[in-house]
Amino acid sequence: MIRIAWSNLRSASGRLSAAMIAIAVSVAFIVAALLFSQAFGDTLRNQVQAEWAGADVAVTAAASEDPAAAADEASPLTESMRQTVADVEGVESAQLTESAFVSVSAGSTSVTGSATNLPQGQAETVDGSAPGSDDELMLREADAKTLGVGVGDSITLGEFDGARRSADGPSFTVSGIMPGSSAAGMNLYLTDGGLKTAPGELVPDSIRVVADDGSDRTALAEAVGSALADAGADVSVRTVDQVVEEQIESLSNTTDMLSTVGIAFGLLAAGVAALVISNTFNVLVASRTRVLALFRAIGASRSQVRGAAVVESLSLGIVGSVLGVGLGLLIGWGLSTVVRALWMPEFAQMSPSVSAFVVGPVVGILVTLAAGLIPAIRASRVSPIEALRPVDVPAAAPSIRWVRLSLTLVLGIAGIGLCLLGTASQSVLFGIVGCFALFVALLVGAKVFVPPLVALFAAAVGLITRRSPAVKLAGRSASTAGGRTASTTGALLIGITLVTAVVVGSSSLQRTLELATAEDTPVDLVVSAAGQDGADDAKIASVLEDSPVVEERMNIPAPTASVSVGGTDGSGDVAITSAEAAADSPVLRSDGYDVDEGTILLDPTTVGLDEADSDVDGQSATVRLGEQDLDLTIETSFDVPAGTALVSGVDAKTLEEAAGDDVAEQTWAKIADDASISQIEALTSELDAVGASADATAAQYRADFASLFQVALSVVLGLLAAAVVIAVIGVSNTLTLSVIERRREGALLRALGFTRAAMSRMITIESLLMTVIALIVGAGVGTFFGWVGTASMMPASANPVLSVPWTQIGLIGVAAVLAAVLASAIPARSMSRIAPAKGMSME
Repeated sequence: MIRIAWSNLRSASGRLSAAMIAIAVSVAFIVAALLFSQAFGDTLRNQVQAEWAGADVAVTAAASEDPAAAADEASPLTESMRQTVADVEGVESAQLTESAFVSVSAGSTSVTGSATNLPQGQAETVDGSAPGSDDELMLREADAKTLGVGVGDSITLGEFDGARRSADGPSFTVSGIMPGSSAAGMNLYLTDGGLKTAPGELVPDSIRVVADDGSDRTALAEAVGSALADAGADVSVRTVDQVVEEQIESLSNTTDMLSTVGIAFGLLAAGVAALVISNTFNVLVASRTRVLALFRAIGASRSQVRGAAVVESLSLGIVGSVLGVGLGLLIGWGLSTVVRALWMPEFAQMSPSVSAFVVGPVVGILVTLAAGLIPAIRASRVSPIEALRPVDVPAAAPSIRWVRLSLTLVLGIAGIGLCLLGTASQSVLFGIVGCFALFVALLVGAKVFVPPLVALFAAAVGLITRRSPAVKLAGRSASTAGGRTASTTGALLIGITLVTAVVVGSSSLQRTLELATAEDTPVDLVVSAAGQDGADDAKIASVLEDSPVVEERMNIPAPTASVSVGGTDGSGDVAITSAEAAADSPVLRSDGYDVDEGTILLDPTTVGLDEADSDVDGQSATVRLGEQDLDLTIETSFDVPAGTALVSGVDAKTLEEAAGDDVAEQTWAKIADDASISQIEALTSELDAVGASADATAAQYRADFASLFQVALSVVLGLLAAAVVIAVIGVSNTLTLSVIERRREGALLRALGFTRAAMSRMITIESLLMTVIALIVGAGVGTFFGWVGTASMMPASANPVLSVPWTQIGLIGVAAVLAAVLASAIPARSMSRIAPAKGMSME
């Protein structure tokens, strides 16, 4: 058995190389994913440990069984509790740390972060020094890079109410930059006095306890816990080691998700590789029929022939897995290097793990064995008499595979039904199961519908090319070898379908969310010069005119009136306008700002009401402008432009008449759908420079959505690239084996007058025929999957929209055609070099 396997491996080493590459790529994908996720987990651990550096024991609020109720309760940590901890024997110092959620602005960059105390024992810096005064702060290196600031630069902190950011607040000078980055968002470290001046509500986070020299952490934690229990405090006291482990465990979901996603796509790549390997072994068994029969004739048993085939696939799996582990190490190291260079300098170095070196190879070997099992059984059924049968005569096969066709129809109908049920009931589970059933139906039925489709497409191309012999022969070859063609097309079909589904699903989901957002915020950008010193309407118009992201703009009357809310002390000057002034204008994305007569759409914070007093729906508001008073019913909305309230067209006319000739205006603008966050921020900065007040919240939200989807799309397409590469390798491998099978056919064609160019063209056309069929079917099914995914994920109140990005679909088609041409290059060259006399010999 071993000798037979060794003989087979030596004779087919060249033919097995492509299958070996396929399994190596899939194993490398799994290994790299596991190594990268482990490095990411190590990075999180280092970040958490750095945040607690210098402390030995932590006192935190006790975990609540009702997180929603706990969010409304005041923190039990107090200054008196800190003093109680400081008085415990063995405690060197105790620090009460507090934090406030704030808006952070530096230049044109505005993000959210947390202002907190500078922890004791964390004065290490890579530049500058710790804050020495109340108007200084320190932040970590990664956060400084995000804001684009250095030592000596100014950062403004503003309030953040969950709906919009404010840049109005105290400014602090960056005194120092700490190494690394924060594990949970941006942290700004201030002195205790500086923290008191920061906007936002200060919430106690923890009491950091530093032990005396020689004190045991565990014993000190027990002593602190006893002292606080005697004082009646309901808090949690743990060593810093325990706190770090708990935080790491809570953050580990991210690393687990990375591992799961990586392994899932690795298994997908392995599944495609299985098709390639199975196809390879099937062709090899067919080409070895006479050799296997001779082995049987000289005494080899069926079990020996079958065992030799299993040993051959096992050897292929082991060698391919070893290569995959090496390739995975290189990919993982490369990813870590790129992350450290472009994103996170403190990203942990990749460290080998047992799981990476076990899971990847085990998957590779098992997939290879499973793919080679059926061909091995087929090899054992070769009888000795078949050594005398001409190998060029194919066995008769039924024209229609009724069992396979019936199974395909059952699975297909069930899959489509479940998909429609998922979209109708907004059930992701039904959608996923339906798509999977339909996908399996396609793969099962590939041998039924792919060969006829290839033949039909070849006939259509033949009519266009005036019945080119190369096209006719390519179509006949592909349709005759139905199993080989279906297997290769199926591998391509997997990649193209999934890529199309991701692209269409992402585009549809993004478009659906954009339309849903537009219902609440119809205007992308609202610009006002009212109340701004030095504002110049001509300069504002020039900035908007020159901006590459402003598509449409329109001036809207917006007089400033005094608004007071009855029954409260809420009042303030607010710009009053109406969306009816922009009716049928392209600046409006929806009719979300339509207001009934006698109603005012108002953000309560605009008139000085805080969160506790913001429930003013249905109450009366008095709008006073000149000698005109209007009593309007309030409809609360946090989606109106900043400093603006909306009324009906009739009420707006009344206020405009009261304002007389001195009616201020706002400019409403529509921003391009493909505008980036940086472009929008640059525009608002230019408007601010000319004295204008600009609210681009709606446009920034849309740009945030677009950026998020683009990142997710890039990541998923990158993960799917492994499956596509393996599928292309399968095309090349199949065509190479096809050339070996059709050696005598090629020699005969050359003897009949076919040129080398025609022979090469025939193989390339065969590759293109399979690719185009996979492209057409895959693009159609992938589009359906994308729509099903979008419709299943949306709530019942949303209207899912099918958005097909034709440019990206076209690029997929171009890439597939180019891949088909490249995959056929080597087989085409081999076919063209067949010599007539040598090729027609029996050996």
